Amino acid sequence: MKFTPRWLLLFDVLVVITAFLLSFAVRVPLRDLGEVLPRYTDYLPALLAIRLLVFVMYGLYRSIWARAAIREFVAVVSAVTTGSIIGTLLLVFVTLNESIPEFPRIVLLYEWALTLAMAAGARFSLRVLDMRQLEANLEDDDEHHRRVLQERIAEWLYAAPPDVRRMWRDSQQLSSRRFFKRAFDILASLFVLALIFPIFVLICLLIKLETPGPILADTPRRAGRGGTEFRMYKFRGMVKNAHLMLVNDPVLWEEYKKHNFKLPDDPRITRVGKFIRQHSIDELPNFINVLHGEMSMVGPRPRYPFEVVAQAERFPHTQADILRILSIKPGVTGPWQISGRSNLGYEERNHLEARYAETQSLWRDIVIILKTIKVVLQKEGAH
Repeated sequence: MKFTPRWLLLFDVLVVITAFLLSFAVRVPLRDLGEVLPRYTDYLPALLAIRLLVFVMYGLYRSIWARAAIREFVAVVSAVTTGSIIGTLLLVFVTLNESIPEFPRIVLLYEWALTLAMAAGARFSLRVLDMRQLEANLEDDDEHHRRVLQERIAEWLYAAPPDVRRMWRDSQQLSSRRFFKRAFDILASLFVLALIFPIFVLICLLIKLETPGPILADTPRRAGRGGTEFRMYKFRGMVKNAHLMLVNDPVLWEEYKKHNFKLPDDPRITRVGKFIRQHSIDELPNFINVLHGEMSMVGPRPRYPFEVVAQAERFPHTQADILRILSIKPGVTGPWQISGRSNLGYEERNHLEARYAETQSLWRDIVIILKTIKVVLQKEGAH
């Protein structure tokens, strides 16, 4: 028997409930458990909803872990920890009302540890026993595009100016600038995820109510720092299998490439999708990528590997700038987003992002974030 993601979801329901009950059993003497536990059972539905939604946001039910056991474990740790942080913040807010009993803090720690142990242990056990369905569910040639991009990067580096090769080499080493940028990314993404959690819940409901399919978009991987690929999390604003619809329609595909890998009037977009894209709400799950370390709060726009290669062949003089851009992590926002977004041409956008890669600083990142808020509210250049 193979356990599908749906079965894993049901198992996680049992994990969360069991961890909640056991955390009290560890903390409270058995003779008092029957009296103490009923005071706090009202918290369980909210905790269950938070845990499962965060697990979905982290992609724990997606079929992308076939050859990524360690990355799946890291995702489980991140998801359980994020859920605990959100749950703790909500509990602090709720228990400000003196009529509601304060939740024992040590129980929160026990619940975190038990949930982590059982969720990670179950996935590892099913993997070892080969009882888990782990086939990929996006039938594209990601591996081919990854290999082609790495080959092109090697060619571009060989012909690149010395300063670009030096910049690329330095980007692979730890520095104080990278350390402080990463610390800022972690703190900022945790704060934003806790702040926008209610919006996450609402958007998830709207997406599921309008069209069948997953909550998160199932799109090809993006090119990260050094050309390494990662799965970018994004709310689904299109019909199911939208990418397959694009690549299998020659007319639509040519239109897509003609407009710098964008479709001004995309027929695949749903009504909810149109709204969340206009207000950049579809990109909110990007903050999970920031917490993972695959993206940064500020950086170049995430690109598909095939897009990078195609544009470099179309504009050979931009190859040095592409290397500069790929030397840093892509960002949730960046110079492109505050300078016209989809209204900018490819070469102009490349120049902006390459200059950012050369001159990035924490202060400049803060300025870009503040400007992004204004741009998003005014919906400038959003498609």
